[in-house]
Amino acid sequence: MVSTSNDGIMSEYLVKYAVTKINKGKRQADLLETLYMSERFQAGEDLKPLRDRYDHSVCNDVSAAEIDRRLNALDNFMKGLARDRAAMWGINLAA
Repeated sequence: MVSTSNDGIMSEYLVKYAVTKINKGKRQADLLETLYMSERFQAGEDLKPLRDRYDHSVCNDVSAAEIDRRLNALDNFMKGLARDRAAMWGINLAA
């Protein structure tokens, strides 16, 4: 199922992020897309049209150091999002 709400879309990207982290860097394109979409989500933008027309070239002129900094911020954001979603869905992470 493809979500159309911003929260639903971010839940999908949370799952995609977890899969990418498990695969240890084998899906860099997915990681950059997740980075872009999470930054847009945090900026309050509507994700549906952005997801529909996403192009990986948005990162072409970004330095490697800046990408690393932003990926660290993404990791922190996704950890918080995972905690929030777990609480919302009634999942006990302490178990």
